[in-house]
Amino acid sequence: MDVSAAKGRAAQKKPLNFVNSAFLIITPIVAIAGTAWYVYQHGVTWLELANFTVMYFLTGLSITAGYHRYYSHKTYECSKPLQLLYLIFGAAAVENSVLNWASDHRDHHRFVDTDEDPYNILRGGLYAHIGWIFYKDTRSNGEKYQNCPDLLKNPLVVWQDKWYLFLVVVASFGLPAYVGLIEGRPVGGLLWGGFLRIVVVQHMTFFINSLAHMWGTRPYSEENTARDNWWLGPFTFGEGYHNFHHKFQADYRNGIHWYQFDLAKWWLFVMKNLGLASNMRKAPEALILKAKLEVQMRHVEARLAASGASERMWKLVQFRLDNGRRRFEEAMAQYHAAKLEYQRQKAEWTADVRRQWNEKLAAHEEDLADARRRWANLIRAMNRIPHPSAQGILTITAVLNVLKTRIW
Repeated sequence: MDVSAAKGRAAQKKPLNFVNSAFLIITPIVAIAGTAWYVYQHGVTWLELANFTVMYFLTGLSITAGYHRYYSHKTYECSKPLQLLYLIFGAAAVENSVLNWASDHRDHHRFVDTDEDPYNILRGGLYAHIGWIFYKDTRSNGEKYQNCPDLLKNPLVVWQDKWYLFLVVVASFGLPAYVGLIEGRPVGGLLWGGFLRIVVVQHMTFFINSLAHMWGTRPYSEENTARDNWWLGPFTFGEGYHNFHHKFQADYRNGIHWYQFDLAKWWLFVMKNLGLASNMRKAPEALILKAKLEVQMRHVEARLAASGASERMWKLVQFRLDNGRRRFEEAMAQYHAAKLEYQRQKAEWTADVRRQWNEKLAAHEEDLADARRRWANLIRAMNRIPHPSAQGILTITAVLNVLKTRIW
């Protein structure tokens, strides 16, 4: 029996959720056809565009920074005023209460790519994107929320779950219509800030469940289908680096480098400076490096194995790889140890001692940069090893290119 077909039939056995189905079908029709008709009849104003934009950012960030990074993963500490903002505008995104959302998401991480994964990509991109929402979750609340004991103790979360539908009506539809009423265009406000914004924000979230498990790279882990996509970042409030997130769920960032688009990360930086967020958790850089090196090593080893290298050639190259990796990790460890010692003791040191330590830190940093460059050169040299020839023989020239690459 075809496994995917069996999984598809298993999904069909769940009863349809007619409320969700009707909402997911009707809202895009109203959003697209209704907004197009209204613009054709009445044009569009700057207030309507601002209504859409402000509601888009408030609801999108409430899902990304609130529902996801705070409530689902507790990657930072969050003040009650900021929690209230997340809960009100998270409800306005119409993606369920945070209790339901976080429960599903924690199951996704725990059971990723299995039948227990609520939006399992192995059932198909459309199912992971939106199809799973059309079916009822038949579990009891006790069974469903057993992975959220911390959230059940949060009175604000319980309050939002109880008043979720009221918040949807008021915050998602009433507020945009009221803004439109300011210039006598409540229907325009409802369409732009309500229906159209809901559809766009929802599908930005759904893209992470589908596209971020279908296309992209896996630099930190190949244990599941999660992938990094730089081009998804701007559309999803910074959630595009999904492979990193699945490997390091407790990190408040998705894009760890300054140039990686992560709007939620920058938002949280502002909130921290305003005193509304604190204790921003980061995965240790040494662990991030270790994960990345392990993936690169596996790629290189697979390429070398496929090249038909002799055992002697394999041992020579493996020796270079092991030494290059060890050199890189040692340089990283020495740099961070010196940096930690400097930060811990600098207040007690004289200006002369601090100057000497700054020079020492600069030397460690230069040593780390040199080790990083040499590792990159070694990986590039390995990637130049050709695939097997017709005779399955690895050329000695290709191996020598690797062996002559300097790693210390």
